[in-house]
Amino acid sequence: MPKKRKRTSLGAYVQHLSPATSTTTTTTNLNLSAYHPDLDLSFFPTSSQSLYHSLLPHALVHPSTFPASHLKYWRHRHSLLSLYSSGCLLDEQSWYSITPESVAFRIAKRCSTDRTVVDLFAGAGGNAIQFAFTCAKVIAVELDEVKLKLARWNAMVYGVEDRIVFVQGDSLGLLKAMVQRREKGGGGDEVVWKGLTASQLDDVQAVFLSPPWGGVDYAAQPTTPSLEQSNYHLSSIQPIDGLSLFAQVTQAFHTNNIAFYLPRNTSLSELSHLTTLLDPARSSSSSSSTSSNTKMDVKIEYQYVNNGKKLSSLTAYYGDLASDWDDDTDDWRKT
Repeated sequence: MPKKRKRTSLGAYVQHLSPATSTTTTTTNLNLSAYHPDLDLSFFPTSSQSLYHSLLPHALVHPSTFPASHLKYWRHRHSLLSLYSSGCLLDEQSWYSITPESVAFRIAKRCSTDRTVVDLFAGAGGNAIQFAFTCAKVIAVELDEVKLKLARWNAMVYGVEDRIVFVQGDSLGLLKAMVQRREKGGGGDEVVWKGLTASQLDDVQAVFLSPPWGGVDYAAQPTTPSLEQSNYHLSSIQPIDGLSLFAQVTQAFHTNNIAFYLPRNTSLSELSHLTTLLDPARSSSSSSSTSSNTKMDVKIEYQYVNNGKKLSSLTAYYGDLASDWDDDTDDWRKT
């Protein structure tokens, strides 16, 4: 006999929520406790409970609030966030843009470090949370205030918020500020941008890029596609094209260790071209030369979801993330 899912006291906290797609002003009674059955807000401090309440009007929790096109994401909610039932929250855009947890963990494993990783487009925190399990510190940058609050709350659900520095702002502004700081010098406790100090940014070992791909319909194909047209191009990335974004990252951070999370059909020739923007002198690989003519590596990893049945995305790894990874052991190369 199937075990019934337990109910918690969430219903005492939240009984009403208006569907996001409703055209009326009538408040609909929705049983949210059936969808966050493992959440007990009494375990959270009062400030966190207030954060949860403030985010509910922005989140899609009950399936009746979902646009029809988004219900497929709802059905895979535990693949997106395994602790979804413990109270994770996502707004409409985050439901289709968050990295599936198994993929996020895989990327975090390859970016593992005892130093800092920066997530320049943190969204609702799917990647930042997994980085917090494999890295000493995470800097999560997100322009949208609501999404950053969602990321903070979701990190609380996973118990890793103390390892993440949440920063609201335009990541392009951070890159510009870092380039300016590098040109004029300075360091230590000098504040570079939005409270981030020079010492914090100098500790960055890897940069993760997951910029907007162009909305939920990014994968729509042309009416009469050719082989080239069927590829996803870096020029489609928002808010600036992927080539310019990658170039700015290499100029701002003193590292080649970049992980670029992209659609599964991204042009491989364009990803290969990005290696020309890397600085060979930054590589710590014992097999790498510091010659300016040294060809830098890129490794492409295709990611599958739904128990390996669906090709979901790819991640392009650069710098030591590519050259120091041992494919035979599926782990960092031992030196």
